[in-house]
Amino acid sequence: MSGYGVLVSVLILFEAACASQGSAPVEGQAQMPDTVFVMSSDPEALGRTFASIAESVGPSVVTITSRTTVKATIPGFPGFSSPFGFNPWQNPVPEQQEYVMEGLGSGVIVTPDGFIVTNNHVVEGADELEVILGDGTRYPATLVGADSKTDIAIISIEADSLPAFTRTGNSDSLEVGEWVLAIGSPFALSQTVTQGIVSYIGRSGMGLADYESYIQTDAAINPGNSGGALVDMEGRLVGINSAIASRSGGYEGIGFAIPINLVLQIQDDLMAQGFVTRGWLGVRIQELDAGLAAEFGEERGAVLVSDVEAGSPAEDAGIQRGDVILELNGTSVESSAYFRNTISSLDPGSEVSLLVSRDGARSTIRAVLEALPGEEQVAKLESRAPAVTGWVLRDLDTRTAQRLGYDGSEGVVVGSVTADGFAARAGLQQGDVILEVDRRTVSTVDEVDSAVAASGSGALLLVWRQGYTVYLVMPLE
Repeated sequence: MSGYGVLVSVLILFEAACASQGSAPVEGQAQMPDTVFVMSSDPEALGRTFASIAESVGPSVVTITSRTTVKATIPGFPGFSSPFGFNPWQNPVPEQQEYVMEGLGSGVIVTPDGFIVTNNHVVEGADELEVILGDGTRYPATLVGADSKTDIAIISIEADSLPAFTRTGNSDSLEVGEWVLAIGSPFALSQTVTQGIVSYIGRSGMGLADYESYIQTDAAINPGNSGGALVDMEGRLVGINSAIASRSGGYEGIGFAIPINLVLQIQDDLMAQGFVTRGWLGVRIQELDAGLAAEFGEERGAVLVSDVEAGSPAEDAGIQRGDVILELNGTSVESSAYFRNTISSLDPGSEVSLLVSRDGARSTIRAVLEALPGEEQVAKLESRAPAVTGWVLRDLDTRTAQRLGYDGSEGVVVGSVTADGFAARAGLQQGDVILEVDRRTVSTVDEVDSAVAASGSGALLLVWRQGYTVYLVMPLE
């Protein structure tokens, strides 16, 4: 290949800027009536349809601004030598300064009493959130729950009679070539509406989230559109805009939206309990490409089991490495993304039926799903995490360690940190692995709880973060 390579970046549609402390952020309606829009081959009528949809659903799309205080350490420097023995520029001691990171995104009102769906990356780690309605009214917002695995979050505001979306479509029935409208706040330009078509269904492998099956569209979307609405030509919500593929960082004809069917599954859990419960089978799978299909004697359009986790529902059911899974609950398994997303969408305790090919023989295997490891721990601790401590902890499992790039066996994972708790004051971050409390190795959440409780006014923590270890002192009073 020549030296003129082409690089295409996949970007989340979230605008952020760094400013000094104290900088200002970027800048009640009736329930929306049900409206049915009819397509027409007449260009003028088509334009009126676009206008009617925008007028009807636009007020349910809001602007979300965020403010996050971050600390940066400025290294010391020796300055210049002086014959007079005095150097006004000398600063040998590192200094720590605070900055405010301001972010911009979009959201969709889903209930008249103030629940709003958006992307996790719009609100993640924010100290302050504000929602701006289409008429310019501003409300402080609070985080209800977030799911990084699908990049979906729910926030809420104290308001009534908001123009919530009353009609949602079925994203599974979308077809390539259908007209869609994207509505959001690109570059802080609220209530921006663009039109295009669905250009692909079920796009995965983008590396944006653990569970991917994006609607791809050429409707113009740009930074700031994250969390905005993708609607069909009947004014129904069919997706939440999330990312773009771009060389320049702006619109180049390829955008991605999370299908509304997936959003609704996650939304219900987040609104009800603040976290997501997922089904778990316990297999590692890979696509059955042409070469593997020939080796295993099956057609493409299935998944190959490359590993089975010890003690998992898959092992209990008798699934083995080398099995080819052809069907899940009577439906053909067309991709690993479909299989993974379907299993995760089922409740723990659900029974699944798998048509499996093993050494040329086919059989049906039934397995009872369990909760995805780590999910139950988060659920248990979410309700009892001390407000003053301000963290949610998880026991470290193999999957989490691999995702973090951590190759140790000891430690406890920080699942989330609240902005006003002692954990945040100590500088702890989501994804940190706590190795020691007061110089004592810890391996479980209970051990951390006990050690912190015995620490008195403060706890000395040894933390692993992105390949390095650092000591932090967490005040406890």
